Amino acid sequence: MRLVAFGELCLHMTLGPQASPASERKFSVRPIHMEVGGSARYVTEELARRGAEPTLVGAVGQDEVGALIRDLLSSGDTCADVRLVPAGNHSARLIIDPVGDGDIEITASPSDGTVDSLLPDATLAVGADYAHLSCFPGTDRLRSALVDLQVPLVADFGFVPWHGRPELLASVVRTRLAGVAVAVFNGAGAPAATVSLAEEAVASGVRAAVVTLGRDGAVVCDPYGTRYQAAPDVRVVNPVGAGDTLAAAFTHALHHGADAEDALRAGQAAAAGLISRDPFRADPDVPEPRVAGERCSA
Repeated sequence: MRLVAFGELCLHMTLGPQASPASERKFSVRPIHMEVGGSARYVTEELARRGAEPTLVGAVGQDEVGALIRDLLSSGDTCADVRLVPAGNHSARLIIDPVGDGDIEITASPSDGTVDSLLPDATLAVGADYAHLSCFPGTDRLRSALVDLQVPLVADFGFVPWHGRPELLASVVRTRLAGVAVAVFNGAGAPAATVSLAEEAVASGVRAAVVTLGRDGAVVCDPYGTRYQAAPDVRVVNPVGAGDTLAAAFTHALHHGADAEDALRAGQAAAAGLISRDPFRADPDVPEPRVAGERCSA
């Protein structure tokens, strides 16, 4: 299976747990784990783990953080073919504190370029089995180009401002289903309406649609019906990238002959592995994060 994933890249900085309460000293220093994030990155990482042939086409800010992202991706540690395009003047940075409850503090805005800066590279997807694209504002020209090239799309419609606004989401999605093979939705705030929209997408020709419901599980729709599956019971350390990982594993399994329910199980298992990963556990000097048991947020 060959897939080309398009999207913005950002630097994820995970703060490790403190060795002692901050109140016991004036300054508290905690370890920091840095990795390249963004939907395209999570998708290609998961597909590479499954033996697929992913290509990552990423927009990278032109600031020092963007330079660090480029260095990290050129270090030889990446498991996908990579094409980086300068876009915008700064990069997104996410600070995740696994000591707390999994909340994410956004400390910088996304790059001020758009994913449409990747438009000249749309032809890299010619002949691929799929192209993955987060169909957020600023991606319409790239999406249209991929459709014109007749590349089946794995389309992510989980843009946060659309959560809980079913009428807005429906108006956006209904005009963007051409060429979509797999559609992924986030049902936060309006699960029933989002599932109905997923069913509508399948009725219009989409092969399969998934609605993620966080710790409440997920729903998959295909021409054979709509089915719900509970989430795996895991401890959530870092929820970022769960939906992208689920979409990648789901698409890979579906492509290789699994039915939609088995493909969803594969996606949920992959997402559970990601969100329960503890980047600091290998360090014996760092205590294990104090996180209460939660269900999978994929």
